[in-house]
Amino acid sequence: GAPITQAEIEQALRLPLYELEVEKYRLTRRRLDQMIVERLLARAAAAQGQSVSAFVSAAVESRIASVPPEADPAKQDARNALVRERATRALQELVERLSREAGVSVTIHPPDSPVMTIPVGDDPAWGPPAASVTIVEFADFECPACKESLPVLRQLRDLYRDRVRFIYRDFPLASHPQARPAAEAAQCAHEQGQFWAYHDALFAQAPDLQPSDYATLAERLGLNQAEFASCLASARPKVAVARDLADAQGLGLSGTPTFFVNGRYLAGFQTLEALRQHIDRELLAVR
Repeated sequence: GAPITQAEIEQALRLPLYELEVEKYRLTRRRLDQMIVERLLARAAAAQGQSVSAFVSAAVESRIASVPPEADPAKQDARNALVRERATRALQELVERLSREAGVSVTIHPPDSPVMTIPVGDDPAWGPPAASVTIVEFADFECPACKESLPVLRQLRDLYRDRVRFIYRDFPLASHPQARPAAEAAQCAHEQGQFWAYHDALFAQAPDLQPSDYATLAERLGLNQAEFASCLASARPKVAVARDLADAQGLGLSGTPTFFVNGRYLAGFQTLEALRQHIDRELLAVR
């Protein structure tokens, strides 16, 4: 009794199709780099009147000749690893030199990540509402990469206090049995204004979350126990988490963490440098 529109389909497919374009770029770039190396080595070897294997061997052997032989069998593996490392570095430096001399340029670029419209309501947030940059994270309390992201996000908060607003949204994955109960418990902490403390406590406990942990953490953080228990027994946290989950699925998300910087999609763990690059670009755009 309800229509499914073309716009809904396109919205749900934007990110999966973008991921396919990224994979296509990766495969294309890998093959391109391989062809460049093959042609550079073939041309340089021909100029020396050598085969490619003889040319490469000559360039590499000078770097590994200084590695002394090892009579002790226990140390032979370490010597072999050192030889492989020096040989790899020598080949890399040879290719880089030949590339510079040949004036190689690569003109293909990775696809731009899409800019999405991300619905937000009263989800937990820090930073001023009128900040120039808004970051939305979809995360899961049992996700190792989400836990690994915490130090990065704390540094961002210190670096961009008045310029960035950060919003947390739940995307509990079906493969993590305690992710959804944990998200619902965090929503109850949110009702008492203690979301971020509870959020940090959950991640500190993860991935070993148990059903008994939620009330214990609430007590440890000084939350009102009766209100917390009443909230957990109600439909309110379930509705809030279900709304976030539906929005994540509607966007076509498949994993956590997923970030949107002013709507621009960034999948997976992001380093501080990567997030700063995107934030600074957005700040320059609004000047």
